[in-house]
Amino acid sequence: MALSFQQEQEQKIALWLKNLKFRKRIFGGVRESDVFKKISELDDMYKEALLAERARYDALLSQQAADPTQSETPGDSEAGNQT
Repeated sequence: MALSFQQEQEQKIALWLKNLKFRKRIFGGVRESDVFKKISELDDMYKEALLAERARYDALLSQQAADPTQSETPGDSEAGNQT
C-alpha cells in the first residue's frame, strides 16, 4: 500500500527524531550551536510538510468550488431527512 505524501513526511520526521544525536561537550551537556542547527533542520522539515498540506488543501478547495455538488457526502441528505 502506497503512503500519502503527508504520511511520508510524518515518517521522515519521526525517523529523523528517532535518530537525532547531539554533539557532547567535554564537561557535560550538549553544544548549543548543534542544538540550534538541529532545531533549524526540524523546522525546515515541518515547513516542507506544511506547504505540501496547504497545496493539498487549496486543491481540494478549488475542486469543491468548481463542483459544489461534491460537498455532500453520501448519507448526509438522508440523515437530515430523518425525523
